[in-house]
Order: sequence, then structure tokens, then C-alpha cells
Amino acid sequence: MSDLLVNTVPDLVDNEMGYTLGLFLHGNELENVRSLVKTQWLENLKKHAPEHLEKILEYDLPRYHEISSLVNHALIWPKINRILPKDAVDYIRSTSLVKSLEEHYGEFIISDEEEIGREEIYWRLVRPNESSDMGPLHADAWFWELGHGNTQEGFRRVKVWVALYCQPGKNGLRIVPGSHKGEWPYHGEERNGFVKPQIDVDENDLPVELVYTKPGDAIVFHDRLLHGGAPNNANTTRVSLEFTMFVKNA
Repeated sequence: MSDLLVNTVPDLVDNEMGYTLGLFLHGNELENVRSLVKTQWLENLKKHAPEHLEKILEYDLPRYHEISSLVNHALIWPKINRILPKDAVDYIRSTSLVKSLEEHYGEFIISDEEEIGREEIYWRLVRPNESSDMGPLHADAWFWELGHGNTQEGFRRVKVWVALYCQPGKNGLRIVPGSHKGEWPYHGEERNGFVKPQIDVDENDLPVELVYTKPGDAIVFHDRLLHGGAPNNANTTRVSLEFTMFVKNA
């Protein structure tokens, strides 16, 4: 890690808002990444609901909510089942999005929070009108402070979120602009067998905004920015991709 190259271009998240837009998957990259996610999605559904395979094959990812009742959604979609295989990670590593990130940060490492032995890029499903598919507002730094993963000295964390299937203005990522500059109270609580952070502030008292994103758009944001999944007010399942970069301190 110590041999990573460092670029001197200004930090994408070192601004008043704590995040930046303008990076995205180009050309056929979006469809290629969607296909990689769909392959893993189908493999997991086939594994857990082989008796419904014929029905499942009639549906694509944005219509997952129409067949999610055929499976135990909460049981079959822990994070470990949504971490893309190495060949998919390798492809994403080759995209214009990652090349743009490297132009800003130099070479970077993608975190391995689940300790699977390689870089982790994973995806999420948020069905329409399913509040259980979303967690509370949080800062990613809190997970690390609660003992989830380690960051090598001399590196810092930057998060990348990418919309794969979304309806602009109706679903996506919600953030609190500028919140990375403050300190917010929280505590850890066990949810689904894992200690996760719970903010100790009423979300209704915060200036939460839904970031307007189109499919393929990326949001690059500060590790301490308050954010969370937005309620899905669309008529399709939202699918997003995310990963954490370890970038070398300048």
C-alpha cells in the first residue's frame, strides 16, 4: 500500500457540501455493470427459491419487488450475498468512473470490510414503499468506529455510491449537506445480528435532501457525511452500487 501513487488534484469531497457529482459510468458501462449485478441476483434467487425459477426468470431487477414475496427477502440478502465476484470487481475497476477517480486521488485501494480477502464492491435493493429496506441516517465513519474494518495508517476513506436503476427525484440517496463538518451523537445497537450505528438526533430536525441522480450517476462523499437511502416513491425497485476507497493522505 505504501507504494501507491498520490495525485495532487483537489479532493472531491473537501468542500462545503461534503460530496460531489459529475462522475458517471460512460457508454455501455452501465448496462455491463447491470448485467453483472443481475447475474449474481439471479444466482442467489435460484439458490433460495428453485421451485419458483420459471416465474423468477420472467422478471428483471427493477421488477424484483413483484416477486420478492416468493422468498424471505431479509434472510437471503445479507451483505455477503451482495458482494460482487472478483471478475465483476475487475471490470468495474476498468471503467471510466474508476479512471476518473484515479485522476483525482491517484491509485487507491477498495476496502475489504467483510474480510473476504479481496476488494469489495456491493449492491443494494430498495423496493417501493418498503421502509425496512433502508437504514437510518448515518456517517460511514461510525461503522469503522464501532469496529467494522480497519484503516491502515496514512490512508483515509472516501465513499462512492452509483445509481444503477433509479427514478430521478423519486428515489436514490439522501444526504445532509455540510454535515461532515459537525459532530453528531450516535450509539451502536444490534440489528440483524450486527452492531450498527443509530443516530441520536431526530431526522426530522435535519435538513435532509434527496440527491438528484440518473442511472449511471455517481455520488462521491465524505466519510463523515450524514446520509442514507431515500424512501422509494417510484414504481420500480431501486438498485445501487457502492464501495469505500482507501486513498493515501497527501
